Amino acid sequence: MPNVLNLGIVVLMCGLLFYAVSYQLFRPRTDAGKYQCYALVFWEGRQAVHSLPTEQCLYLKYYSPASIINGMMTSNVKVPERIIRLAESQNTSGPLRNLPFEYPLLSIIPFSLGLIAPTAWYQVAFAIWMLLLAAIIYFILYKTRSTGAAIAFAFYLVIGNWGSAAARFDLVPAALILGSVILAARTKWKWAFALLALATMFKFFPVVLVIPFLIAQQKQYQERWYSWRRWSALGLFCGICVLATLLSLSLNIANTINPFLYFFNRPIQVESAPATLLWLGTFWGYPFKIIQSYGSVNITSAINGNISLASTVCLVVGLLYTYWLQLRGKLDIYTASLLTVLIIIFTGKVFSPQYLIWVAPLVAFVGQANWKWLLTWGGVGLLTTWVYPHMYNMVPLKYVPLLPAFYPVVFVREMLIFGLIIVLLYHATRKSFEVAT
Repeated sequence: MPNVLNLGIVVLMCGLLFYAVSYQLFRPRTDAGKYQCYALVFWEGRQAVHSLPTEQCLYLKYYSPASIINGMMTSNVKVPERIIRLAESQNTSGPLRNLPFEYPLLSIIPFSLGLIAPTAWYQVAFAIWMLLLAAIIYFILYKTRSTGAAIAFAFYLVIGNWGSAAARFDLVPAALILGSVILAARTKWKWAFALLALATMFKFFPVVLVIPFLIAQQKQYQERWYSWRRWSALGLFCGICVLATLLSLSLNIANTINPFLYFFNRPIQVESAPATLLWLGTFWGYPFKIIQSYGSVNITSAINGNISLASTVCLVVGLLYTYWLQLRGKLDIYTASLLTVLIIIFTGKVFSPQYLIWVAPLVAFVGQANWKWLLTWGGVGLLTTWVYPHMYNMVPLKYVPLLPAFYPVVFVREMLIFGLIIVLLYHATRKSFEVAT
């Protein structure tokens, strides 16, 4: 009976998520449509996109090798001239040379999965692959945690990523993170760090979990600090990342460096917590300006610098306090990892709906079917879906932040995330003081 129940829930979850993106599966200007361009250009060269609608890969002309190299020269982040000259000397015109300009090399693997289908059906095939991965995550949670955790994951994915779970590749790093944390909890450190390295090479953000993993690992060992046993798993992590990066550099230096420049040069995106503070600043006479760039809607204001500094301070303080609590044994690897990713998301200058995918498995693992968790994170998911795709489909993209309900909804969502972070830290802190007294 439990297997029948789980199978039914998985079918329902996948059916709802497929229905949610079905309206866009044959549209050219979607995230999955961009993935198709990346995959074709990587395997066949830039001429391969002629088989697709012109508007689908139009963004490629803004990210040609010459424009990326020019961006390296004018970036706020200084790129050494020797690196720029090496990038200019590379021949990147043929197959296996053009990498995704905003993601690491390994992201080309999930992007290529949809190519097994006819060209017009790429996005359908891609959605099916992602839903298969969602089902795998569900059963991993069922086997390693509980039925309640698995059902909570399905609930969070449907309510919070209605328009993005089957249309983005973020389930790939999410699955790898879940696997690595489970392995870390079972002291399978080399496998844990190996999976974490793969997750990092799919999408850079999982690198933030290296420190929680190291803290949990080092607390188990009694050998001297320089013992190779203490550092071999970290060495494996670094080795995998270095090898993947060197391979990427050998194929295309400019495309390898550009994801970092792409992130650091991006302005504050409209759904982020710093953007919410800029919106609140309008009530004190600091208006903001809307900028459409980097594939998103961003805002700027006279108090940008102050807000960026404040968010950086919150990031550092939040992470350091989390690590301190973990060192004192008040946070297990699951909760420490969840808190680390939540703090990164909350204090970051960009917030996209797919970020909820990153933490959905961990939220489900830690909170299981507890009604407080379901209510809190379910609220975060519901508000996110209200913003995207609902509000984003109401008006042209650049006018979305001007909708009367936009920032009140975003503000409530940010407060729920902030509240969850504070509650988790508070309970761990109280546990620490109770043990001390």
